[in-house]
Amino acid sequence: MQFWKSSNHTGILIAALVAMSSAASLNANSVATSSGSSDARIAEFETAIKKLKDRKKEDAKTWSVTDRMKAYGVPGASVAIIHDGKIVLTKGYGVLSANSNVPVDDQTVFSAGSVSKVANAALILRMVQEGILDLDKDVNDYLKSWKVPQNGYTQSKKVTLRHLLSHTSGFSQHGFPDFEPGEQLPTTVQTLSGSGPAKHGPVELMFEPGQNMDYSGGGITVAQLVIEDVTGMHYNDVAKKYLFEPLGMARSSFLNPLPETHGNIAKAHNKKGRARALPRGYESMPEMAASGLWTSASDMAIFVQAIMSDKSFLSDSLRTEMLTQVPRSWHGLGPRINGAGEKYVFHHGGANNSYKSWIEGHPNQGNGFIVLTNGEAGRQLGYELRIAAEQAFNWSVNFPEDFAEPKFPPL
Repeated sequence: MQFWKSSNHTGILIAALVAMSSAASLNANSVATSSGSSDARIAEFETAIKKLKDRKKEDAKTWSVTDRMKAYGVPGASVAIIHDGKIVLTKGYGVLSANSNVPVDDQTVFSAGSVSKVANAALILRMVQEGILDLDKDVNDYLKSWKVPQNGYTQSKKVTLRHLLSHTSGFSQHGFPDFEPGEQLPTTVQTLSGSGPAKHGPVELMFEPGQNMDYSGGGITVAQLVIEDVTGMHYNDVAKKYLFEPLGMARSSFLNPLPETHGNIAKAHNKKGRARALPRGYESMPEMAASGLWTSASDMAIFVQAIMSDKSFLSDSLRTEMLTQVPRSWHGLGPRINGAGEKYVFHHGGANNSYKSWIEGHPNQGNGFIVLTNGEAGRQLGYELRIAAEQAFNWSVNFPEDFAEPKFPPL
């Protein structure tokens, strides 16, 4: 499979597929360690981490994963690395909580924040593949319990799932506050109307669909309601049917609050590494499609692998649509898109109050990286680990140079 990007300044991505054998879905515990070279690279990744400010210094002091976790006050992290088409590492570091000694492993679940949006996009594309949804149909034809308001912005163009997934719908509400234990959670309709226990105003249109890009968790919540209204099912049950079970993502869930019986849950911590959201130990994100995914590094390795190469999960044509930059957007259908040829990459980060996450894939190289953390200061840690993986495995996609947000000229 080969993806490449046009060089014009409209930011339009052209994508094409060439023949490539399909990769089977991988078991959550799959780790390729047969190569001594892989083992050496993993050891380098775990022990040769540089501070962000020193990343380009050849003689900079290096640190271990746990060293850098302590420096940032992040009690737990889980990492997956995909190299040359194989999952070569899925591993946990540190502990579930600063108040316990229970170790993190590759099955520990973390809040994935906005990485949820990529999972939601894959779910919708699976439903498109099944003939249940259409990317270019007016979403009001699907919605029953709430409607996109008809106004001057929708006179000539209607909001579609393609708009929602690429953040070109025109909807407001960049993100959402988390909910503490004991707080009442809003329904999807209350989230969109900004009523009841919702902590924000109504989700509203700000410009004509397709005219521009404005990152919108509100728009992704409209997509969530489409799924719920069309199926009559809870969003998590739909995700299980079309996403988690087909890929074997046994540890993943959109339930919020996540039941404590789910087990092996990384607990929430503030920027100083102190436990928060007590007594339960973690927040709730009722805007499930936008920020409510709980998942493990092993499950996300399977997910990234599937997006890159699993034809049994998505057809070539739908994969191309997912990974093609939409005009005037940084996004394809879900992930953000950068680069061309061997530097082509899809990616997305996640940032809830107490959890930071990152996923990326290089389809033309068969490489990918996932990091999940349970500390408010986990973003910088994740960046350092990503750079360490790049250096250990000699990837051609450089962080952060190859991840610049595109600039679009005025209309």
